[in-house]
Amino acid sequence: MARRFRFNLEAVLRYREITEDRRKREYMEANRQITEERLRREEMQRERTAMQEDIVRGFENQEPFQSVVASYNTIGRIENAVAESFQRERKMQEELEKRRQAMVAARMETRIMESLKERRHEEFLREEDRVEQLAIDELSVQQQGRRKREEAHAAALEAERRGILEP
Repeated sequence: MARRFRFNLEAVLRYREITEDRRKREYMEANRQITEERLRREEMQRERTAMQEDIVRGFENQEPFQSVVASYNTIGRIENAVAESFQRERKMQEELEKRRQAMVAARMETRIMESLKERRHEEFLREEDRVEQLAIDELSVQQQGRRKREEAHAAALEAERRGILEP
């Protein structure tokens, strides 16, 4: 009768799979934050470009000097914000790398448990095959013994019938 395979470290494997999934989500979240930071910076850069174009138009239209100065001040604030954005992204990239390494380490731990489970399952199957083969061999030996006894019995009956043996 075939037994069912049971991996005694299944709980550890499940825990490592959950940890791996959590690390993947953390990595994806960090990556999403970097993308959002880049989009914000691109928007600031577009705003700076628009302000620069406004300054050019202001000179062409001879707008008051205070509005041109205000535009330059706004451009300065935008450039500072862009520089800060680059610094934030650099820190985020460092965090992203840490999360990537954690994700890779979690994947390796999961793979180790998966390969151990596979090896144990293969060992289980080999043992099942060995036990099954022993049972088949035992049946074969029993059949062979029964056949020899039947042949001996048939030979004895035949000999008795011919009168070779005394009844």
